[in-house]
Amino acid sequence: MRTQLLTIFLTTVILLTFISLASDLRIYRIVSPSMEPSLPVGSLIIVSLTEPIEVGDIVAYELEVSGRSYTLVHRVVDIRDNVYLIKADVDDSSLGEIVKAENIIGKVVLAIPFLGYLAGVIIAIPAIIILIPLIAKKGGVGFPVAAFTSFLPSILPLQGMALSIGRIPFTLLMVSAVTIGRIIELKEKDMAEIIYTLVTAVSIINLSVVEMVREIVH
Repeated sequence: MRTQLLTIFLTTVILLTFISLASDLRIYRIVSPSMEPSLPVGSLIIVSLTEPIEVGDIVAYELEVSGRSYTLVHRVVDIRDNVYLIKADVDDSSLGEIVKAENIIGKVVLAIPFLGYLAGVIIAIPAIIILIPLIAKKGGVGFPVAAFTSFLPSILPLQGMALSIGRIPFTLLMVSAVTIGRIIELKEKDMAEIIYTLVTAVSIINLSVVEMVREIVH
């Protein structure tokens, strides 16, 4: 059973990492109902940075509000002089938003309903189950807490450094740090505890509490 879970875990991590690190692809999770029914909340979408964009396409773009940048996913309803008029599907009365070409991230080329929820769960649950026997062997709170929090960025909204480098690379970085801590724990327990503390702190700091609240409200 543990071998099967490990296989699922590693396969999912490798697949999502490959997609997220591809030079012309980005992965996003839909957290708002603004594009329903085309993109239900919880959908996992893949955005191409190189596909040509036409009227009617759904695109991801950046919008700055009060000095903070947000990534939105809406439909292109008009294109004029390299400027895009973009609207949400659920708001027919809206005039839409005018977005410059440089703020367009790319075109949505694949959308899988609800996989945005499952992708995080597929990564987190098998990993946690696999780690339980390891936790039981040596005890301590540093390792289990760090192991648990290191996987939270794979399923929860992000901010700061995690948002900049991407969900999967950041999660892999945290998991790798926990693994290193576990390896050196037998000989350097104090150093391992420092690593566990840093991983826990960095993981939590890079979670966006504001976006979590918005997801709950939506």
